[in-house]
Amino acid sequence: MKTLDEKLNYNKSQNTDFSFGYRMGVDIYKNYPKETEMGKLETKRLIDNFRETAVAGDKISKGFMCGIRDAANERKRKKN
Repeated sequence: MKTLDEKLNYNKSQNTDFSFGYRMGVDIYKNYPKETEMGKLETKRLIDNFRETAVAGDKISKGFMCGIRDAANERKRKKN
């Protein structure tokens, strides 16, 4: 299994809609704990919007949701 850093570096080298969304999702997830309460609420709304468009097939949104998922899994793995 590749680490989050390896996946992030790979997507930085790509020039696709998916890779752009992936990098954005990882950045959003990593910055979430530093947000204010209002910022966290806005981030949750943003994630919900991306989730809806990802289901509809948008490549950027799919990459975004994958970035969120991988960043969350990495955090959980490090926690245990």
